[in-house]
Amino acid sequence: MNRISAVCLTVLLSFVSVSIAGAGEDGVTVLTGPYLGQEPPGDTPVRFPFDFMPEGYKLHSAPVFTPDGMELYFSAMDFSVRFSEKIFVMKMSAGVWGPPEVASFSGPFFDGSPSLSGDGRYLFFSSARSMDQSTRNESGDRNIWFVVRDGDAWSSPQPLGFRTSEWENGSDLSSSGNLFFDTGDIYMIGFAEGRERGPVKLGSAVNSDHTELHPCVAADERFLVFYSNRPGHFGSGGGDLYISFKDDAGQWGEAVNLGAEYNNGHLSTSFPRLSPDGAYFFFLKLVSVPWTAEVYWVSSEALNKPDLPVDEDE
Repeated sequence: MNRISAVCLTVLLSFVSVSIAGAGEDGVTVLTGPYLGQEPPGDTPVRFPFDFMPEGYKLHSAPVFTPDGMELYFSAMDFSVRFSEKIFVMKMSAGVWGPPEVASFSGPFFDGSPSLSGDGRYLFFSSARSMDQSTRNESGDRNIWFVVRDGDAWSSPQPLGFRTSEWENGSDLSSSGNLFFDTGDIYMIGFAEGRERGPVKLGSAVNSDHTELHPCVAADERFLVFYSNRPGHFGSGGGDLYISFKDDAGQWGEAVNLGAEYNNGHLSTSFPRLSPDGAYFFFLKLVSVPWTAEVYWVSSEALNKPDLPVDEDE
C-alpha cells in the first residue's frame, strides 16, 4: 500500500452533529434558509450542525454550497462496505431543504472530496472509476474528475487530462484557473477544460517529508490551507490544518499550524473548504472512533491574520 493510500484509509475512518430549524407536522426535521438556517459565525470556529446522512452512512467531507446557496454537496461512506463513498446533494426549494440524494454524477465508483469553483460552473471530485466509467478500479486508486454545470443539471463526468502514480484526492480551483490537488503532496495545474497545464509540485514551504492532503485555496490565492501529519500537530490520531500565505512576489510562505483554536481536542482535522463567496471557512474535526466527526465553520477573515497563534509546545 502506498503512502497516500495508507494515510487516506486512516483519514477515511472518519467523520457529525444536528441542526433543527423546525419540525413538520409529522415530526420530521425541517431545515430552512441559508446555510441550513445556521447563524453565521464570527472569528472563532463554532460547530456547524450537520447530521443528515442517509441511513448507514457517515460524513466524509465538509459541505460545499453553490453560489446561489440553493444546493450543497458532500461525500459520505458506509464504513461496513469497502469503497462505498458517494457524493450526495441537498437542494433548497421554497426556502426548505430537501433530504440528501446521491448526486447525478456519483454512484458505485468510490467518489469523494467534492469542491466547487467560485462561479459554480465546475464541480471537482475524486473517483476510482475506470476511464470509460464502466467499473471501479479494484485497488481503490482515485483520480480527479469534474462535471460542468448546464442549467439545472451537470454534464457527464470528465477526467482531468493527466494521471499521477499516486492516489489523487482533494482539489480546489482558484479564480485565476489554478487547480490545487493532492497525491500525498500538494500540486497545482493550470486548469482549462480539456487542456490542463502541469502538474507542478509546490515547494518545501508547503510540502514536507510527511503527508499533505486536501488543499483549500482562496479565490485570489492569498492563502492555501491543507492537512498535514508533520510533527508538532495537535491531533492525537492524524494531523492538523496548516496555512501558507503568498507573498508579494507570488511565492508561498512557510506553512504554519492554524493553532489550537482550530486543531485542539480532536484526533484529526481535515477537509477544509471555503464558501463560494469566500466569506466562511468550513472544516472537519474527527473527534472519536469509530467514525464520529463534526463540521466547524468560522469567518474567513479569521484566516487573514498575518501572524496566527502557534502553540508553544509545537
